[in-house]
Amino acid sequence: MEYEKELQIREIQALMPSSEIISTSKDAVEIEVDEKEVSFAYELTFSAYYQTDESILPTRQALLEKDDTLKATKQHTRYSTHGIHEYKGKFNPQVVHCLMNIFGVKEGSYVLDPFDGSGTTLLECAHANVKAYGTDINPMACFIANTKVKALSINVKEAKAALDTILSAVESPVDVIGSDKRIEYLMSWIPLETLRLLETIRHIANNYDSALRDLLLLVASDLIRDYSLQEPSDLRIRRRISPFPELPFMDAFSENLCKYLRKIEEVQLLKMPLCCENHAILCDIKKDNPFGNLLFDVAITSPPYVTALPYIDTQRISLVWLGLCEPADIGKLEATLIGSREIIRVEKAKWLADLSANTYSLPSSIYEMIVDMNDSLCEQDGFRKKAVPALTYRYFAEMKDMFQNVHNLMKPGGKYALIVGHNRTTLGGKEFNIDTPMLLGDLAVSCGWKLEEIILLQTYKRYGLNSKNAINRESLIILER
Repeated sequence: MEYEKELQIREIQALMPSSEIISTSKDAVEIEVDEKEVSFAYELTFSAYYQTDESILPTRQALLEKDDTLKATKQHTRYSTHGIHEYKGKFNPQVVHCLMNIFGVKEGSYVLDPFDGSGTTLLECAHANVKAYGTDINPMACFIANTKVKALSINVKEAKAALDTILSAVESPVDVIGSDKRIEYLMSWIPLETLRLLETIRHIANNYDSALRDLLLLVASDLIRDYSLQEPSDLRIRRRISPFPELPFMDAFSENLCKYLRKIEEVQLLKMPLCCENHAILCDIKKDNPFGNLLFDVAITSPPYVTALPYIDTQRISLVWLGLCEPADIGKLEATLIGSREIIRVEKAKWLADLSANTYSLPSSIYEMIVDMNDSLCEQDGFRKKAVPALTYRYFAEMKDMFQNVHNLMKPGGKYALIVGHNRTTLGGKEFNIDTPMLLGDLAVSCGWKLEEIILLQTYKRYGLNSKNAINRESLIILER
């Protein structure tokens, strides 16, 4: 992709500043390398190998992606433990690693991901033996992120023995009795036979240390949507209309666990120093500081956008099964996420009043757009459409709080990279193309950040609730503290 070539050149210039780029082509970059900088080629992200007069050597990225041909014909994004659990809105791990190199991140640096999601940044930092923390208000996100990092250090032999124990135990699965709200809720969304298997896995997993226990639970959780009464293809709460998978649940669990154990073992065989202490903290980045006096060198994230994906609805059965959320609290949790579509009538009135007065002093580029959106509403717009101006004002107000808080967590000169999707909506028959990256750039500047640049990432797709709202453009915002 074009943007990858641009990032590749920047990465080379950052890692090997004394070297001279001689030529570039679709498949290669020829450089005259300072002898002292040759070893840094090992860190390159978008290169499968580097060739000197004496040898051809793989980059660390090629080793992680297990590209035995030493030719990157297709980019892999689910190497190592990246792919263990489905999470809508993941961003590209190669871009994270490349940005770390461009920003000069190395052992001894501290990296922050304010919207940690499924832990892409934490895991890439772990591969580079760099200390990193993430924050997220979604307990499922924190669980996925922390499990994927801890899994790098598990004893694979012990994990295989645990699988044998589970496979023996499910021959006589535990009984499930609807005696509490958790079980009652799960029984309404998971076929009883499958729920008994899940509860048996949960029972056995609790006998192991936290890293292995959570890996077993996460692999099982990743199958829940496909084997539940929830329609897997719908991100919202819909009863199933598609057929169940033909592969029995336990066969799928066994296959997936073995697949991920092979990936973990491959990483461990590389004998790279790993920072498996990286972890995500459950907190609200709009206002919380769980880090004390620690200041960060770099922040890298992919934040939600206006009327974001329904993360909680998508993961609600897993949240309840894992004990991370009470059934009655699912709606409340959804409403707390930045970019949420959920808003109650009283809150909508409050945000519309804030919009009228511009209580949060949003930049004119944002404020005038939202006023135009509100003025464009008509009777034909449904209740969700009529909530969009209030939701949009709330989104940018909360992102302003985030920018101010993260600004306080960064060292002077620290870089903040955000990969952000563009968005669009139609109100009163008028289409609004929301250039979220540009607007967030304006917002960050109003909070004291310096906007260095915005780079378009051409075809790196992110999907919204349905295909007509597909996010087919994203941009990389680079800020400096």
